[in-house]
Amino acid sequence: MTKFVRLLRTAGPFAVSAAVLVFLLAREDWREVAEKLSLDAAKILVPALLGFGALSLLIEALSLVRLVPRSDTTLDVATAARLKAASYLVGLINYLLGAGALSVLLRRRAGLSLADAAGVVLLISAVDLGMLFLLAGLGTALTASDNVAVQTGVVAGGIAALVGGFVLMRVPGSLGPLERLRELALFRAVRSTSLVVLLELGILRLAFVTSFMALGWVTLYAFSVRVPVAELVVDFAVVSLVAILPIAFSGLGTGQAAFTYVFQEWASSETLLAASLSLSFGLLLMRALIGLVFAREYTREALAAAHEADA
Repeated sequence: MTKFVRLLRTAGPFAVSAAVLVFLLAREDWREVAEKLSLDAAKILVPALLGFGALSLLIEALSLVRLVPRSDTTLDVATAARLKAASYLVGLINYLLGAGALSVLLRRRAGLSLADAAGVVLLISAVDLGMLFLLAGLGTALTASDNVAVQTGVVAGGIAALVGGFVLMRVPGSLGPLERLRELALFRAVRSTSLVVLLELGILRLAFVTSFMALGWVTLYAFSVRVPVAELVVDFAVVSLVAILPIAFSGLGTGQAAFTYVFQEWASSETLLAASLSLSFGLLLMRALIGLVFAREYTREALAAAHEADA
């Protein structure tokens, strides 16, 4: 990979975030946005962020432990938590870099091949996406939105694609030309993980996604925005899907644009922008601190892992 391409991939997300944020703030009265950032809102949001940070890191560690095969280098919960925490620092740039760094750290610390480690991370991400679509489907079924037909189609399509891919990976017999693709080590975790472990993983990831949506509800509540639960679940699913796209720095800018759009019925754009910025920067600060405080011994290794995964 040339230096120019590396520079573009590194600087691109920052440029996208800056451009979108400048556009949003120029369109709104930024002074009114600043006025919404009150101490009262912080008193509600900060404890919620700390609680989510602790719970989410525990869920991430338990998920990794359940999926890493038992061997002489069995991964324990404490080590898994530190590995995930270290990957937070790289994941702040974008989701894919964080996933790559975690894969390399798993390879080194859990004795997995890089492909197997990446397969574990891929499976967790796929289940997260499935839980997101599942909750969005439940929310859609309980709403009376004018766009319910479109929402239902998108959710059904997402669930069908994930379930279809899972079935394709595990169906007995040969897939013909696709068999070589299915046999890749990258998909070993999807193929070989027992149904019991997959069920446990589904419960863990449902708890993770639900806790993230609960954090979204608390954020809106802190800024005196009241959204029905079903609507919040559907709309926050949209925000989450947009924010994880690896085109912006930690979803900044793109997440705010999606947030102000989907919740525009419930509050002014200035209020929504203030709430979204508070949530995004709160998550950024929290994850950076977790990475620095709880995974100092892995921080340099995580950064090196990101370069290795990106090479």
